[in-house]
Amino acid sequence: MAGKLSPDLKEVGDLGKAVACLEGMGLTSRQAVKVNLYKRQPGEGLAFILVPNGMEAEAESGNSERLVVKAHVDSVISTTRNTALGEGKIRVCFVEHILCALALCNVDDLYIEVLGPELPMGNGSCDLWFDLLAESGLSKPLPEPELELDAPIILRHKDRILMALPSDKFSVTYLLEMDHPKIGRIWRTWKHGDDLEAVTTARTFGSLMEHQLLGFDKDVVSFTKDDFTMPLQTPDEPVRHKLLDMIGDLMLCGVNPLRIKADFISIKGGHAIDVEMAGKLSAIFERNR
Repeated sequence: MAGKLSPDLKEVGDLGKAVACLEGMGLTSRQAVKVNLYKRQPGEGLAFILVPNGMEAEAESGNSERLVVKAHVDSVISTTRNTALGEGKIRVCFVEHILCALALCNVDDLYIEVLGPELPMGNGSCDLWFDLLAESGLSKPLPEPELELDAPIILRHKDRILMALPSDKFSVTYLLEMDHPKIGRIWRTWKHGDDLEAVTTARTFGSLMEHQLLGFDKDVVSFTKDDFTMPLQTPDEPVRHKLLDMIGDLMLCGVNPLRIKADFISIKGGHAIDVEMAGKLSAIFERNR
């Protein structure tokens, strides 16, 4: 049950009773999905248990075959439109949403069993996961920043920049810049002590044309040439969702990013550069252990 992946399905022993479960519909697959959460021992970390046959496998008595995928940057296989973990054709998509909720709920050691091809999306935010963790008693107070960053880390890909600057606190800042009358140029910062709902309730968004091609334009917020297909909660909701994505992606560094004394500043960043930053952080903190 090591974090290292192999093409073969790994055997997972008795996980005990699930501490929480959630059922929903996959956004792209349109299949019913069930997610079970199981406690792990302190220090064992976060890992996904992927079930290739989905909910059918759960109904088969004695079937315990699972692929265990560590919630770590080394497990990332795609950053196109979302962050996906797995190996080969066995993968789980949209992990950044549940990982953001886990960061904000200060949950470090958990098995996340996914019976289906993807995680439920809900309304496109992470509030369904945040609420589940709170209602199940798993949620804890925010961790205090304690891990020192000795030097700045600056990543650049053309006009996309992501910086981690040493600080005495944790914060994330994002610049969203789009040629759109309802967006334009918006900066937004979230730091330790700010309202959690500013992050957890912000819904994902994308172009209407792309969402129509993928078949979920009725389910999530889409932007047209001059408006949105659903009313925004606040004018800055799109940039607040970018903060959600960044926190979730940074969880893949192996430690809760809220424990890091750093100001993370992203200029038009995305999943690829977030994951690259997670890799840099992982190397630093694994070396210092």
